Amino acid sequence: MNPIESRNRTQHVPSDEWGRQGFLLTAARKLVRDVDAAAVTVFLPSSDAPELRAAVVAVTPLGTGSVERVSVDDDVYPSARAWRTKSVAMAQSLDVVSVHPDLSVFAPFPLQTAAAPISVKARTFGVVTAYWPISRSGITQADIDRLVAEAAGLAADFERLAEQSTSLEPPVVPYVVTAEDDDTAANSLTPHTVPLIYHVHKLAMLLRGAERTSEAIELAMERVMGGFSARAAVISLTDGDRLHVADAAGCSREFLGEADGALLRKSTPETQAVIGQRCAVYAATDRRTHGRLAEQALDEACVWVVLPLLAGGRSVGALSMAFEHRHQDVVARQPTLTALATVLAQAVERTHLHEARHALVEKLQQALLPRMLPQPAGVVSTGRYACATSGIEMGGDWYDLLILPSGGVAMVIGDVEGHNPDAAVVMGQLDSAVRAYANEGHDPGVVLERANDLLIGLDTDLFATCCCVWLDPDTGVAQIASAGHPLPLVHTGEGMMPPPDDLRIGMPLGIDPEARYEVTELTCNPDTIFACFTDGLIRTGSETVSERLAAVVAGDVDIESLGDQIMSDFKRRQAEHADDAALLLVRYEGPSSEAQRTVRQLKIHRRDLQGAQRTRRRLREWLELWHLSDMADEQELLVSEVVTNGLVHGDSDVYVVVRRYPDRVRTEVRDSDPHRAVPVTVPRKEDEAEGGRGLMIVSALASAWGNSPSGRGKTVWFELPVPA
Repeated sequence: MNPIESRNRTQHVPSDEWGRQGFLLTAARKLVRDVDAAAVTVFLPSSDAPELRAAVVAVTPLGTGSVERVSVDDDVYPSARAWRTKSVAMAQSLDVVSVHPDLSVFAPFPLQTAAAPISVKARTFGVVTAYWPISRSGITQADIDRLVAEAAGLAADFERLAEQSTSLEPPVVPYVVTAEDDDTAANSLTPHTVPLIYHVHKLAMLLRGAERTSEAIELAMERVMGGFSARAAVISLTDGDRLHVADAAGCSREFLGEADGALLRKSTPETQAVIGQRCAVYAATDRRTHGRLAEQALDEACVWVVLPLLAGGRSVGALSMAFEHRHQDVVARQPTLTALATVLAQAVERTHLHEARHALVEKLQQALLPRMLPQPAGVVSTGRYACATSGIEMGGDWYDLLILPSGGVAMVIGDVEGHNPDAAVVMGQLDSAVRAYANEGHDPGVVLERANDLLIGLDTDLFATCCCVWLDPDTGVAQIASAGHPLPLVHTGEGMMPPPDDLRIGMPLGIDPEARYEVTELTCNPDTIFACFTDGLIRTGSETVSERLAAVVAGDVDIESLGDQIMSDFKRRQAEHADDAALLLVRYEGPSSEAQRTVRQLKIHRRDLQGAQRTRRRLREWLELWHLSDMADEQELLVSEVVTNGLVHGDSDVYVVVRRYPDRVRTEVRDSDPHRAVPVTVPRKEDEAEGGRGLMIVSALASAWGNSPSGRGKTVWFELPVPA
């Protein structure tokens, strides 16, 4: 399916839901008039979250500050208290704002509120809530009596609906009407404007929390289709000299195919709105908007409104909506629709800027990570790095892995204080310094002492923590020294290894010029895993986090999957403490002299047109050496697909590592492209067969496979069983 078509949604409302909305709207509108309220909302419980959502709202111009969603556990809202206590609850908007001060901007008029549960027998179906201006003398007992009576009547109606198995799930966007009766509505603009103003107000409130453009677009599309009752809608955003469809609903595939990627110089209603920065209304008979609707029977019955999305005096896109209304009615709504477009445009501009800054920070941060981690015989390694989920500040977490002059492996992980450019610069300086000192042949303690002298000499007022582990693959002996940094988790085949009793953690770098760092040795057996990490992985205020990390490390999984599991757990908890996190995993597989017989490596230079062919030839030689020629055909096919994918799409050097285990052969292909390789069922025309479709072949033939970020790039790996 075309990506745009997959986002194009058709709106269907079940007939039983229309019936339910009908009696709810009648009751809400009647109650507004009976108690002289600014608004009345009927809340129903959501099945996918512990909250009450507005199903219908009867509103006056003073009632746009009413809320749509209420957590059932938030007692500051009378609706939540009424739901939980099954009794009437009251409050003033000032009480709510004192707990949620951000809502004050979106409460244009102070309100007083009363809520009554919609209950019958032992079941509570929802809550009916009324809002009055604070300037009113107060909520009278007569008001409460009418509210309770209306709730009782609704409870009886809901009980009948429940017996008929009618859905009681609230809609994503409530159905909103004016509180005026039909006779007054016929001679007033209020029925047309107040509900629309309400929806613009709510959309502005929701958009303030959107951090991604896609999130803002989705919120706007929900409101356009559900609140403004559009039959179809398209949101297009500018990208250079073209317009691209960001989201659509109710549109034909043919129209979307033409609209997505349309040149701005091509004359269409959307491009004219963007270039001319003017709104246009197209009559139902206008041929320029025919063929746009998915429901062709309505194509000549809908009026289209196309508005530019203006932010800071420039067009960032266009909002197109189709309404099954008279032309003059749509024109009358134009000011409110323009306000809708303005709110959306400002959110798009803000989220675009946020995403651009975040992408720049992430790119700069990735540039400071090692391009690829070495894979010497006897050692398997992978690294992970995750930026903070919000904000645009750079962190100081880093990791590195290098080959020592002695042939050993040096693991380095550290964290510079702060989240700013200074921290990132110091991190880069420390990383380079540690690498240089290690290459001079110093042990971990001396390396940390020299790094400490360097940081103090930089006079930055920043401190850093760092842990260094030197591993000799021939003997399995590891030397560890730490400057205020968490010690690595070390897991052997028998379980988690406790830290040696004589291991002392020294002062962080940059504090004490006289600091010295002790080196402690431990001996590792084959299959020992080192998990080096920064405190972003464990800083959640819970002492059990390190235990959870240890449990994951102890699992019987390959090193790449292990890294994915740890970072997946971190991202689920990241909202608790927005911080960067770095992870370095190293598995010691045994003496390098033995591993050299079962590990083969090959480097392919970027744009080497013969790279895949050379890899196949070398692979066949290796398999023959290991007496596994029977596997050659499948191995060649899969490695060719993955290597070509890295050369074509990664645009970087590619490293191939093949490891022979007793029961399987594992192949790893590493490149410097940070984007994950994604298999696609039907590739686009411009994709080569070696791209996403190639990974489908890998997925089908390999006994296990995966692709994970590592360093600046990624690793695509697969395994095939050794024939019995």
